[in-house]
Amino acid sequence: FASLSDRDLRKESLAIRYRANSGEALDHLLPEAFALVREAGRRFVSMRHYDVQILGGIALHEGCIAEMQTGEGKTLTATLPLYLASLTGAGAHLATSNDYLAGRDAELMKPLFEGLGLSVGVVQSHTPRPQRQTAYRADVTYSTAKELGFDFLRDRLLLRRVKEGQALVLDALANDDESPSESQPVQRQLNYIIVDEADSILIDEARTPLIVSSLPGGSETAMEVLYSFSAAVAERFEETTHFEFKHKPRSVTLNEDGRKLLRSLSFPDELNTFGMIDIYEQVERAILVAREYQKDRHYVVRNDEIVIVDEFTGRLAEGRKWRAGIHQAIEAREGVPVSVDTGDAAKVTIQDFFLRYNRLAGMTGTAATSALELYKIYNTSVAVIPTHKPPNRSRLPDQVFGNSEAKWDAIVRQIAKLHVEGRPVLVGTRSIDKSEYLSEKLNEANVAHLVLNARHTADENGIIAKAGEENRVTVATNMAGRGTDI
Repeated sequence: FASLSDRDLRKESLAIRYRANSGEALDHLLPEAFALVREAGRRFVSMRHYDVQILGGIALHEGCIAEMQTGEGKTLTATLPLYLASLTGAGAHLATSNDYLAGRDAELMKPLFEGLGLSVGVVQSHTPRPQRQTAYRADVTYSTAKELGFDFLRDRLLLRRVKEGQALVLDALANDDESPSESQPVQRQLNYIIVDEADSILIDEARTPLIVSSLPGGSETAMEVLYSFSAAVAERFEETTHFEFKHKPRSVTLNEDGRKLLRSLSFPDELNTFGMIDIYEQVERAILVAREYQKDRHYVVRNDEIVIVDEFTGRLAEGRKWRAGIHQAIEAREGVPVSVDTGDAAKVTIQDFFLRYNRLAGMTGTAATSALELYKIYNTSVAVIPTHKPPNRSRLPDQVFGNSEAKWDAIVRQIAKLHVEGRPVLVGTRSIDKSEYLSEKLNEANVAHLVLNARHTADENGIIAKAGEENRVTVATNMAGRGTDI
């Protein structure tokens, strides 16, 4: 293929596509398809797949979780099985852990796919519906696990309404293939998917429910008063004296003394519509929130809104809310407008959603430890792919300190030492508040640095692009731990 012109390379791709649509097995087409993608990579994006990346591509086509070390080029590896799976015309999806990566990967690999005559789509959280329909009709679609799942749920609700006769009949009659309508699902069949950072998405977030909400009836004002009242009195209750706390599942239960104390308080008139059981439950929630949910760790307050911090990615989870009144209890505690509690119109867990695909594969740097679990739940084997060159990383011994302050001082001293030597430093912290605390200490030590956390995402690309430069210090939460090419 290396000797062909760009036009002839594209013709070869169309020929292979025709054979796939004629029923020839993808396993049989694999050598030619991968050779085409390798040549297209060299020609259109100046990246030729290494032999180990070809191995990774074969593992992904076979439906394995490919364990590839950081920096081994998972983005380029994924182009091989994505191309092969898309040949049948049923589409191929790649699920990343965040919008930034979905957009970046699609942009990077678009010239490769287009050089072989394939279309590429990308779905991010702010993508409007008509563009979503177009993106899902593309041969290869990049998105996040959550967006794919939510679009699946919205399609199910739409089809349910259509079945019940609530669809726009005229719209359906006027519809043609070129202009997807509001009464048409955005997704096609769930054919083939590669899950990037598979251990995080398929194991850590497996039981996370994706929920499309429906607004319930009832008195909003009375509910707001109940949330505010509960938040105001939560501090009066003491553990063991007034309530019992259980770690698994995290729950608070008022005991007899706690209920007696609550009944002795004066209630606003609006609470007359509620039974005591409802008031007990909401006060228990308010106590749980005060005890377990920390500002700048579990959530941030932005523009009079509570925005969840995703514990797996370190990013702000725009549009997501905690369930069972927890979100409203936090709003009341922080003194922001309390949103109306919502019911569930449709929901699916991440695990159940991915099991609906005809074929599932994944990539990650750390899968071997979860191999048994991945096999049990998803029936996928883990294939450990060797590195392109022998690894040369050395792990330094752990250091233990008597208290937190001594630890932070030692971290600042170490950063300052490496900074003077001109070495770029990436510091990982557990939460937003810890990253900002370290930032303050570095300012005191006159060490120039940049902070990457859910509060500072506007220049994320710029911060990442500069993170490997000489003398550069970057303090980050686990936002930098997934797909950040330092």
